[in-house]
Amino acid sequence: MEELVTVVLRAIVRSIIIEIFLWRLSYCTGYIGLSIITLGKRPHKPMSKAMRIRISYFGIFLLVVFLVFMF
Repeated sequence: MEELVTVVLRAIVRSIIIEIFLWRLSYCTGYIGLSIITLGKRPHKPMSKAMRIRISYFGIFLLVVFLVFMF
């Protein structure tokens, strides 16, 4: 029983860490991509939550495109 709890807790912690890392990576990539596309004009801060989500989705798109061109 203790082993099961340990395995479950490890899986939960691992998924949380991966989710936070990927969210941050996609946000940074999207922010850089948006800055490049708009010729250096960065979004105004503070940004709304919806804008941060759009930037993250754009970052995910850029990461997927980058990986497709790599392979």
